[in-house]
Amino acid sequence: MKINRRDLMKGVLAASALSVAGKIQAKEAEKTQVVVIGGGLSGLNTALLLKDAGIDAIVLEGSDRVGGRVYTADDVETRPEYGASQIGRSYARLIALCSRFNLKLVPEHRHLMPMSNYIEKTWIKSTEWENSPLNKTVGKERKIIPPLLGSKLLIEANPLENLNDWLDPKNAGYDISIGELLRQRGVSEEAIKLASATTDMQNASALGMLQEKNRTLFDASFGGQKLEVIDRPYGFENKKGEHDGLAQINNIEGGASRLPEAMAKALGDNVRMNKIVRQVDMNEKGAEVRCMDGSRFQCDYVVSAIPFSTLQYVNIYPEVAGRQEEGIYTLNYVDTCRAFGIIEEPYWEEDGIEPSFFSDETVQMFWALEKRPDEDKSRFMVVFTDNAASRMDQMSKADALALIESEINRMRPSTKGKLKFLDIYGWKNDPLIQGCRHMYTPGQVNRFAKEMIEPHHRMHFAGEHTRRVDFGMESALESGERVAFEILSRA
Repeated sequence: MKINRRDLMKGVLAASALSVAGKIQAKEAEKTQVVVIGGGLSGLNTALLLKDAGIDAIVLEGSDRVGGRVYTADDVETRPEYGASQIGRSYARLIALCSRFNLKLVPEHRHLMPMSNYIEKTWIKSTEWENSPLNKTVGKERKIIPPLLGSKLLIEANPLENLNDWLDPKNAGYDISIGELLRQRGVSEEAIKLASATTDMQNASALGMLQEKNRTLFDASFGGQKLEVIDRPYGFENKKGEHDGLAQINNIEGGASRLPEAMAKALGDNVRMNKIVRQVDMNEKGAEVRCMDGSRFQCDYVVSAIPFSTLQYVNIYPEVAGRQEEGIYTLNYVDTCRAFGIIEEPYWEEDGIEPSFFSDETVQMFWALEKRPDEDKSRFMVVFTDNAASRMDQMSKADALALIESEINRMRPSTKGKLKFLDIYGWKNDPLIQGCRHMYTPGQVNRFAKEMIEPHHRMHFAGEHTRRVDFGMESALESGERVAFEILSRA
């Protein structure tokens, strides 16, 4: 018998709800005009814009903090950013909010030390990669070091001109896997194999990724900034612009979490924490939102500003259907896992190899960062993406960090005793988010990218996954702005 995934989840949720219902007393529903589910940037921006327009909106956040995938680890030495932190020069909404809340923008200290490569158990300096016998790529590919292959090959294959071209039917043919697109462009199998360590060649829609590359290039050229390209991840020197004083990439002084915290403070008591929504009922007169703790909220409109990866666990009546249902229940979410630490001693002085490295083994990317002006020692970050990240997330923190350190020491003995590991964080382990980011699989952009964000009765959809033209934190704000205007046009 074929089991319907949707019915199975609803059955589990119903059983859970009955269990909770037996332990709590019914509470009188609180009335408001709009209920926003999710206290990330998109939900907070929706509520702020509605408040500015005189509309009362209550934000229901399932965890004990606001920000969603904006998360500064204040309790960890060096205070790493678990999630989003980068603010481009073209992020107009985000820059305006920082100004509104008196948050200072500072250039991101993104000076990644030079990279080496560990391929087939052999160390190869990046300067020697082009002519190395281990480099089995062909033609122009040989000049691209392994960690940059996926990104550069995709940029070279990008046919999109405008930021919304990815939704134009004329580009529907690019809704194929990245690997297939690159093969059509004559890229060698060896280059695709190497690039697959940092880019999902099989399961990611090329059209979805091309939109991201297009937006990144737009930001890089915003304001006529002249970039000094470097041959390593991050790709350019992060210098300040002559006119606006902003660097190409900026951070919020004190950590990215300061922004959602300031937004929540401006909303006051209308932000409710630890409110996990279990059901939304709608009719022609209004809507009722029910939480796992028994609290209820009656409103005119509902905004879902949580990822589809968790929205699918919320009972919605009337039920979503068609392409929108397909989007909510099948849009893929991928993982990113990062380990953070401090370099106690310069191990590269012992082995003569560049400090950062890429490998085709368990540890994919080791980024050694130059000291900040206020630091005595350099930091490092170990980056895992997609399936490799999900595998790391299946381990305990202690076991994962022990494995990473052991593997680095094995590959590079000079690092033994010279790396201090502080923490590791993977987004698949967050039960209210369940993934670092959405990722269209081949064919999904054409099937439901447009339809999945359309209002459903009295429910509207926000979140980074519903973006149209922007990227990163700015795209979350873009979606909140769109939804606020949708509601204002109805209210």
